Amino acid sequence: MKTKKSSLIAGISVLTLMIVLAVVYAVITSSSVSAEKNDPPCDIDDSYAREAILTVTEKGLMTTKTEDGKIYFHPEQEVTRGEIAKVLANYLEIDTKAYENTALGFADEAQIAKEYLAYIRAALSTGYIKLNSDYTFRADAAISREETADIFSSVCTLAVSAGKSEKFSDFKEVSPHFERSARKIIDLEIMIGYPDDTFRPKTNLTREQLALILHRLLKYNADSEIP
Repeated sequence: MKTKKSSLIAGISVLTLMIVLAVVYAVITSSSVSAEKNDPPCDIDDSYAREAILTVTEKGLMTTKTEDGKIYFHPEQEVTRGEIAKVLANYLEIDTKAYENTALGFADEAQIAKEYLAYIRAALSTGYIKLNSDYTFRADAAISREETADIFSSVCTLAVSAGKSEKFSDFKEVSPHFERSARKIIDLEIMIGYPDDTFRPKTNLTREQLALILHRLLKYNADSEIP
C-alpha cells in the first residue's frame, strides 16, 4: 500500500515539475521573442536620423528587414515611388481596402507588385501622388527630393511665408511645378536641406531622410493640435 502511495506521490511530483518547467520555458521564450521584436536596427547607430528612425519604425510607418538574424533599416537606401505610396497611406491612415479593386488604368498598373498596388491606388485616387507625364507610375523608380516636397506639402494645411528657401544656393534648380510646394515644406521645416545650404532637389530621397520628414510631420501635427 505504501509502495502504491509513494509511486502516486512521485508521479504527481514529476508531473508538477514538468508543468513548472513548461511555464518557465514559455516565459523565457516569450521574453526572447519580445526582446528580439523590440531590438533596434543594427545599422542606424551612425545615422543622423537615428531617433527619427526609431520613432517611425516603432509606429509602423516604415519597415525593417531581418537578414541573417539581424534587423536592418538600410538608412542610405533610396526610396522608391512604391515605398513612399505605402508610407504615405500608413501615415494618413488611409483605408487601402477601399481601393483594392480600383482600376485606374495607368500604363504600368499590371507590372506593379501586389504589395504596393493598393497603396498606389489609394495615393493616386486621393491625389497625393501623381502619375508621370507618360501615364506611368514607375513603382520601382527612386523618388527625388523635389517630388517628395510636392507630396508632403499637400499633407500640411498650414501656409507660411518665411522665405527660408532663399538661403539655398541651388533652389533655382527646383522644377517650376514643384517650386511652390518646395517653398512651403522648407518654410515649415519639414525638409531643411543640407549643411552646405543646398536643397539638392534632383537628388533621390533616402530612407533616413524620409524618416526625418515623417518625424517632423508627427511633431508638426502635435503642435498644430495645441490650442
